[in-house]
Amino acid sequence: MKRHILRATILFIAAGQLHSTAYSATASLADLAVSALAQQLRDCDVAVRQQAVFALKEMGLRAKAAIPALTEVLRDCDPYVATDASHTLAGLGADAARGVLAVIQDPDPRVRELAVRTLRLIGPDAKSAVPALIERLRDGTVEVRQEAIFALRDIGPEAKAAIPALAEELRDPDRYVAVDAAHTLERMGPDAIPSLVPMMHDCNPRVRELAIWTVRQIAAIAR
Repeated sequence: MKRHILRATILFIAAGQLHSTAYSATASLADLAVSALAQQLRDCDVAVRQQAVFALKEMGLRAKAAIPALTEVLRDCDPYVATDASHTLAGLGADAARGVLAVIQDPDPRVRELAVRTLRLIGPDAKSAVPALIERLRDGTVEVRQEAIFALRDIGPEAKAAIPALAEELRDPDRYVAVDAAHTLERMGPDAIPSLVPMMHDCNPRVRELAIWTVRQIAAIAR
């Protein structure tokens, strides 16, 4: 146990040293560190894997070469390590968004949810993931659908291609998902209205109500 703690501590200290000497370290040394840390993401010890994730986060954009390895960590059996990897990926921008697509259809709903949440954290730089997020709106797991809606909301105007699919989500059997879709459509503005009009004639009064409420909010903002 002491050996594992020592290894984890060394990784953490190394990350701090790399950070403090960022302007003097050569690119080749940084690449070497990233490669070594990426390998430690597969260590059998949870503490070591977690410290390797933290170290890569400290390295910032220099850690982009570790995106494929960090993406695999979203499947880690330890939820804290997986979540830390998600936050580290979120700081790596558009390149990480493209990398995360490798696990967005994972059989494990927990992994899918975390992948979509990572795209949400990346925000507008995740615009390349919009088609994949539209697919996740039809996911069989409520939490995944909800995270996909939040991700599209946080990507912003670049996600307007998702408007028709978001309008369909007003019919979602989960009330919270449907309401979140309405709020996201509200933020899309007047461009959402053509997709909302058919929903105002849906056979389900709850859907009609939600569609009218969304149009009302859009109109109020446009005034």
